[in-house]
Amino acid sequence: MSYLALYRKHRPVNFAALVGQDHVVRTLKNALSKNMVSHAYLLSGVRGTGKTSTAKLLAKALNCLDLVDGEPCNKCMNCLKINEGNFMDIIEIDAASNRGIDEIRDLREKIKFMPVEGKTKVYIIDEVHMLTGEAFNALLKTLEEPPGHIVFILATTEPHKIPLTILSRCQKFDFHKIPSDILIERLRFIAADCNGRITEEALTLIAKLAGGGLRDAISLLDQCLTSYDNEVTVEDVSQIAGIVEDKKIIELFQQIADKNVTEIMNLYEELKGGGKSIGQLLFNIVEGLRNILIIKSIQKPEQFIIAGEEMIRDLKKVGDRFTKEEILNWIYKLGELESKMKYSNHPDILLEVELLKGSTGNPVTPTITTEQKSTNTKKENTIIETPPMDEDVKPETGVKLDGEKLWHRLMVIIGEKNKSLEAYYKGSVGHVFMDNILTIYFDENKSKFHKDRVELPENIELAEVILRKLAGRKIKILVEFTNEIEETKEKNSEDKITEIFGNNIKYIN
Repeated sequence: MSYLALYRKHRPVNFAALVGQDHVVRTLKNALSKNMVSHAYLLSGVRGTGKTSTAKLLAKALNCLDLVDGEPCNKCMNCLKINEGNFMDIIEIDAASNRGIDEIRDLREKIKFMPVEGKTKVYIIDEVHMLTGEAFNALLKTLEEPPGHIVFILATTEPHKIPLTILSRCQKFDFHKIPSDILIERLRFIAADCNGRITEEALTLIAKLAGGGLRDAISLLDQCLTSYDNEVTVEDVSQIAGIVEDKKIIELFQQIADKNVTEIMNLYEELKGGGKSIGQLLFNIVEGLRNILIIKSIQKPEQFIIAGEEMIRDLKKVGDRFTKEEILNWIYKLGELESKMKYSNHPDILLEVELLKGSTGNPVTPTITTEQKSTNTKKENTIIETPPMDEDVKPETGVKLDGEKLWHRLMVIIGEKNKSLEAYYKGSVGHVFMDNILTIYFDENKSKFHKDRVELPENIELAEVILRKLAGRKIKILVEFTNEIEETKEKNSEDKITEIFGNNIKYIN
């Protein structure tokens, strides 16, 4: 018999075994017990949190011949067939590969037929946000007046991409990230069940890497137990996952604090030579800085940091050698560096330079001194000051600029300074001014390049400085993808835009 992956072997067979989603379980079991099941459900949340498992459990409960308090019996003929994957009335559709209108039309034709084996025909549509606009329209007609023997269960990791007309016809459940203590407890049980040996520190690291997803955690545990015959350690997990061990990050911080350039270079080369990606290394460094900042800021940091007591002590010890301002400056600068690395042929050199800057005695970005603060009392209390505005941008004194006037003036000034950048802005499909935030929307399929150029740090900084000068206040710029606006625009339906954004939206032609 072929090997069965642990996440499949330990997939929940009843609601009681579904971990970390008690609010979903309680509602569904009550609906089943009271015979008040809806015709359509939408399950949304990050991957690996139990959406598909819940969909299958609900489908099984709807067809169980001996349902008890909302739980399937797992003993009747229908339950046994469902557990074996041989039940004809539960149809699973992957919307990522069946996203067109023809597939949905075919579905609409088939739902007219009564169930063959069970009481209810259940359609589970995974990654439903991948459907095309035409397919959503076809599905909408089915959801409006479904036959009584049909239940739809839609699952998605991106609910914001689903039309509001679909959302309004479904009962929606948000699946939360599973807390680390629950993940660790479940992993410990699974490891013991398969006679695997693993240290508590290794379990903690797996839970940390899983990011709240049980499936990812079990898959990583499976790989670790398969790869090592002896007890799995935190070093083994780090090797399998391709990440930098926390103790290596702490050692790097210690060498930076010691201003030991040679050791910094040696350690950096060691980390690169270990096959770690530069992006992953940067993430681990920033995460370490974040943990140090938490330790320096609150009394009980362990509730916000997934690490053992020894690791927290080591982080505190090295963190005492830096001020909060230095840590914040470093996080800010490395965040900027992440964007620059996307467009660099040598991202490893960029990160290397920033690490060396931290050892020069002039860490990354100078901290504002007390004397400087006293002479700038009217400025915002930020670590990085906004660069001075060019003199050729005149403030609109005596004129109250609303959102659209600000946008128009912004485009005029940017056009005078950089015609290419103006063209990138005009590749957007809409914008919204709200609460001193300008959000600019781009179509993911048509304007990805424009979005990438607009959100470069230097271009965002230029636009924010212009807006601050024009409006006399700080306005933050956000750049996001949206498919809602473009689809609605093509249909000439302004009502839906107003429903989403109010009256603040403006199209850019």
